Parts: sequence; structure tokens; C-alpha cells
Amino acid sequence: MRRLAPLLVALVVVLAGCKVDTTVTVDVHNDGSGVVTVKAALDPEAVRAAETGGGKLEDRVRLSDLTAAGWTVSPWERAGGGDAQIVISKPFESVDQIPSIMKEISGPNGPLRDVAATRDRGLTSTQYEVRGAVDLAAIGTGVAADPDLVKALTNQQVDVNAIDQQLLTELRDSVSVTVEVKLPDGSTKVVHGVPGKRVTFDASASSLNSKRLLLFGLAIVLLLAAGGVLLIGRRRRRARAPIPRFEVHSKRGESMR
Repeated sequence: MRRLAPLLVALVVVLAGCKVDTTVTVDVHNDGSGVVTVKAALDPEAVRAAETGGGKLEDRVRLSDLTAAGWTVSPWERAGGGDAQIVISKPFESVDQIPSIMKEISGPNGPLRDVAATRDRGLTSTQYEVRGAVDLAAIGTGVAADPDLVKALTNQQVDVNAIDQQLLTELRDSVSVTVEVKLPDGSTKVVHGVPGKRVTFDASASSLNSKRLLLFGLAIVLLLAAGGVLLIGRRRRRARAPIPRFEVHSKRGESMR
């Protein structure tokens, strides 16, 4: 979904030459649901660049369409030093939805690549895994891939390739991406993107299913108890069984009578 890309790519392109720090947090709950949160922080220079000419940051970077896509968008927060940040979040009901949400954030040209998530439920425990990569070497502007933008620039006799390369250089120098994965066991995996490199991450954890474990233990106790009752019952039946009586017949005695 290209309309979500500004948080990781287009935002930096608009503010080329400025610093934009982005943190993507994946918080997985015990039942497999959770939330993906994106925090984009702009330094004072980026804020001034966005508001050049008397504009407002809120108007220059429009994110109103994110709500329709299921995202919760917080208002821009400004600090006394002149920097600003915005936080957006989207819940998920299953870990299977995490890869598609990450694609919404990053788009085809962004730094989040090959994200996968699994949740495997066993008899007494559940395994969780979230893996992927922060690839700042493969990040792109997406300018050349937008036919309408290419056409508009060409009509203005603008060298699209030159613009793309210039923006790409500034983009790679400006963007900072951190991925945090929080799993149900309380562990947190943090990976920082490295300019010009691909950094992989693999967060995994195992969580005991306390209810299942309790039921499993209860079932064993009941099974043992049932076996004990059955054994005691058999012993009692044997103890109560009548003693066989045997009559001795003497052929000599009968003949004497």
C-alpha cells in the first residue's frame, strides 16, 4: 500500500538532507494478536525544512488516509528543541498478518524486507518467531517506478535519473531505521539498520501454556486415580469370592452301608 510509505521513504525524500529516525515495534501477545507501532522522529532541521515558506508540518506531511487503512494516527508532538515526532499503530489478530502490515509500512522500495512470523502451538508450549531484515542497501526512492511522476518530470524537462540518484544519496544518508520485536515471554529483540548494509533479525521465544499444562496434569492424575480404583475393586472382588467346597466321597463307606 503505497500511501503508507511516507513513514519510511517518502517522508525522508520530502525532507531530503535532514535526519529522520524511525522505530518499528512489533508487539506479539500470548494469543498471537498484537500491534505494530511506527514512530518517526524529525530533527529540528527537518521540521524547519518541512515548514519552509510558512507551511505547517501537519499540512506538508498528510497522513489522514491511514485511518481508513486501519491505522491509529497520533497528532504530531513537538519538543522544546524544535524536533517533532509522530506515532502510528495498527493491531493484528494473528501473527500471519505481520508481514503484510510491514509491507504497508515499507512498500516495495523501503528497508523492511523478507518479514515472516509464525506461531506454533504444542501440547504444553507455544513457539513464536518473527524474522526479516533491515536492508538500507536496497532502499530506493520509488521515483522511477511511479509513471505519473515520471511523466510530470519529463514534461518539465527534468532528468528523472539524475533526480532519482540525488534523492537516493540523500535518502541513504538521512534515514535511520530500528526494529523492535517484543514476544510474550517478555524478551525484546532490537536491530538497528546500518547504512549501505543488510542486517537480518530473528526473534524467537517459547511460552508455556499454563492452562493446557494444568489440564494435562489433571488428566494424568484422574487417569492414575481411575486405574487405582479399578485395581482396588478387583482386589475386593477377589477377597469376597466364596471358598470352593469339596465333598469327599468314600466308595468303601458306601459299600459297607
